[in-house]
Amino acid sequence: MLTLTGLTKSFGGRSVLAGVDLSVTAGESLALLGANGSGKTTTLRCIVGLARPDGGVVTVGGVDGARDPIRARRHLSYLPQRSVFPPTLTVRETLALVARLRGVSPVAVEREIAACGLSRLADSGVGHLSGGERQRLAMAVAFLPDVDLYLLDEPSANLDPAASQILFRRARQLKAAGRTLLFTTHVPADVRHLATRVVFLRDGRIEAEAAGEFELRRYERMLERGLWGDDDDEDRDADDRVAVAGRLRGAGAIPGAGARR
Repeated sequence: MLTLTGLTKSFGGRSVLAGVDLSVTAGESLALLGANGSGKTTTLRCIVGLARPDGGVVTVGGVDGARDPIRARRHLSYLPQRSVFPPTLTVRETLALVARLRGVSPVAVEREIAACGLSRLADSGVGHLSGGERQRLAMAVAFLPDVDLYLLDEPSANLDPAASQILFRRARQLKAAGRTLLFTTHVPADVRHLATRVVFLRDGRIEAEAAGEFELRRYERMLERGLWGDDDDEDRDADDRVAVAGRLRGAGAIPGAGARR
């Protein structure tokens, strides 16, 4: 569904992506983990076409994103960390505008209004929404088109528990329908509820990959320690990554998993 080959990107002489190779198969739900500045958001922006890679190839649904970007983008939808909408439009008008641009039926507009808990806000101006309500609108916009690949950048950030439940329910529906999810996160619950595989980025390179319940729970615990702290954070995180990589290499679960230089 998605293939990144030798992806590189620098900003102001600083390397952000240093040769990322990644394949995401149809129906997979992949969590892209890593510290701030590790290249997670830049990876998504290169896939969408909002950032041009310095090198490498992005292929979406078999389409080269550089050679035919419009056709490649038809396969995907993107939820950024922060979305900006015209403040004078209502929620329904915003979704209707996106629906026209994406060739989506008006029926889908009403579907997402209901699914994302926006019914009572449908005729409210976007400029009057709270931050959490705008995030719900951004979710509705991202889930509006029926595409193969959904890219979600920190999707649960700034969501209250009710909105998080909506996000997880909607994402699980997409997974059940065979759609592909690629999302970045620092939130343990995102891995627990959504991921079928995780990839760990460090300094613009894939350092480790993991799949299966044991490895996913290990990475979930790493995220929890990152949030709440621990006396031995750094040593334990390093031990966890080594253990995951060694376990995968020994089992042959994911060829090439582990440290990459």
